[in-house]
Amino acid sequence: MSQNYYELVFTIVNGEDYVADILTAELADIGFDTFEPNELGFRAYITSSAFDEQELQARLEPYKEQFTFGYEINLIPYKNWNEVWESNFPPVLIGDRLYIRADFHEEKPSYPYQILMHPKMAFGTGHHETTFQMAEQMLDMDLEGKTLLDMGCGTGILAILASQMGALSILAIDNDPIAAESCAENFSLNKVKDAEALCGDVSSLAGKKFDVILANINRNILLRDMQGYVNAMNPGGTILFSGFYTEDLDSIREEAVRVGLKYTSHHSKNNWVVARFDLA
Repeated sequence: MSQNYYELVFTIVNGEDYVADILTAELADIGFDTFEPNELGFRAYITSSAFDEQELQARLEPYKEQFTFGYEINLIPYKNWNEVWESNFPPVLIGDRLYIRADFHEEKPSYPYQILMHPKMAFGTGHHETTFQMAEQMLDMDLEGKTLLDMGCGTGILAILASQMGALSILAIDNDPIAAESCAENFSLNKVKDAEALCGDVSSLAGKKFDVILANINRNILLRDMQGYVNAMNPGGTILFSGFYTEDLDSIREEAVRVGLKYTSHHSKNNWVVARFDLA
């Protein structure tokens, strides 16, 4: 049945990335199913039939004394979201090796790696600088036979690429249940084997070990959970960090060295950074 949507446009004043993480987690718990970050905060979407403004206010009330934020509510009339998504999603090409496309894009057999994404109102299509740069770095790595963790997996693009590059087993984790579900769907779509997608956080790593970890999240979570990632690394393992700005690299590097990692290299694009560290 065709439905209208409500769009909530959140503005966060002087807020760190974790403020948006907290608010989106609360919204997801009451039926919001899509989130789009922007420079001032984020946009959140929910079907009109699921929207309850009193429940929304009750969920947000405890945070008004902790953070400074506001929002406006817009009614979005029904659209064919597949058509909207199609018109705004060109395929992603990374060098001459990786091609990320939807089913309405033509195939390009000359690309050794191709990832197919479902056209839907979602996030994590490979256009963002962090996902793009992480994929670039992966393409220059030897993942054959490696155990790999994709932390903050989103729609699973990096995990799917790792599988195509020969990773032995893959665990993809996201704290957003919608992302984890979308990741699992894309695993199936791309016929990925020996991979699991789950909703969780750093506590989900207890007792697990990986040769390669991809952590594309944000500065605060990376700093908070870095020891947990290191605890889950095999000797000689490699970790790629992304989801933070150039000005945050020093703090990321300082904490990484403190927990036993060795800085190897970093790259940036439009002020977004991907940094590689290795465990001795």
